[in-house]
Amino acid sequence: MALVTRCPNCTSVFKVTPQHLQMQEGDVRCGHCLQIFNSFSDLATLQEEVDADKPLELSIESEEAKRDTQNEVLAAEVLDTTKAGGQDSYTFDAIQLPRVSRVWGLINICILVILFGQAIYLYRAEISVFSPSVSPYLEQYCEILNCKIPVLQQTKLLSIESSDMQKEAAQQGVATLIVMIRNQATFPQLFPSLELTLTDTKDKALASRIFSPGEYLEKSGQLSDTIGPDKEISVTLKIDSSDLNAAGYRLLLLYP
Repeated sequence: MALVTRCPNCTSVFKVTPQHLQMQEGDVRCGHCLQIFNSFSDLATLQEEVDADKPLELSIESEEAKRDTQNEVLAAEVLDTTKAGGQDSYTFDAIQLPRVSRVWGLINICILVILFGQAIYLYRAEISVFSPSVSPYLEQYCEILNCKIPVLQQTKLLSIESSDMQKEAAQQGVATLIVMIRNQATFPQLFPSLELTLTDTKDKALASRIFSPGEYLEKSGQLSDTIGPDKEISVTLKIDSSDLNAAGYRLLLLYP
C-alpha cells in the first residue's frame, strides 16, 4: 500500500512519505501549482501494482480510517518516492516558520533604553542619595540634558521639635514666634515652607499665612538652603496680630 494525497487547487495526485507527513504537521507545497495544503485533508491509500493503461482511482478513507492511517504512518519506514499510476512524484518543500525581524528587535532595544533614561531622570535625586557612588555619572548625565540633581523633599522626615510665641511688651499686638525645626532624614533636605494659623479661644482659625524659606531664613541669618541630616534649625518670626486678638496658633511644615 502506498500513501497518496491530492492537491485541492490543481487536483494533482502525489505519493507522500511519512517524512512529508511529519514535517510541519502535514503542511506541504504542491510541486505542480505551488499551492500549500495539508496532506492529511485528502489522504488515501493506493495499491502498489496499478495498470498503467487505466486511469488512477483513489479510495478515500473514512475519517476514522484516516486517523488510524495517520498514526501508523508516523511510525512507518520511509517509502521510496516513485511514480504512481503515471503521475510524477514531486519534492515537497517544508514550510519555514517566520523569523523575528531584526528591525523590530532593534526598535525594542531602543524603547528600553529610552525608558531606562526616563527613569534615571525622574529619580535622579533618590539615586544620588541612596547610591552616592553613581553621583559623578548622574552629574555628567545632567550636563548632557542641561538639568540639575534636585535635593530631596520629604516632609514626613521633618518635625517641629518646639515652638513658642511671646508677646512683645514694647509693641502692642506684636508677638515673637520661635520654632525649632529638625531634619530626621539621613540626607540633606531643603528648608520647608512654614504655615502659621492664628486661632481664637475656641481654636477657630482667624488668619493663616505661609512663610517661604526665603522669608524666615533671611531673618534668621541662615546662609545655606538645606538642613543637614539629623540637624536642627531655629526660626524666629515677628507676628503682628493686633487686629485679630489671637489666643493661639497652629504650625505646619510643607513643600510647595
